[in-house]
Amino acid sequence: MKQSTIAVKPLEKQLFTVAETAVILTTSKSIIYKLINKGDLRTLKLGGHKIPDYEIERFKRWAFENEIDYSDILKEGE
Repeated sequence: MKQSTIAVKPLEKQLFTVAETAVILTTSKSIIYKLINKGDLRTLKLGGHKIPDYEIERFKRWAFENEIDYSDILKEGE
């Protein structure tokens, strides 16, 4: 009986640190922490905050669809 071969791709990164998330969202770590504390950006607590890729995408879509203006928070980070 011939066994079929399954092609397996390596896992892409699925969890991001606060610093990595700041780079992805083009902002600072302090802004990311503010978004986390406000409950706008959800995280997993795994030895610190880890942000899943799907949560970053959800946040971007939510902010865009709701025309969220984070200019006050962004100004605080300057």
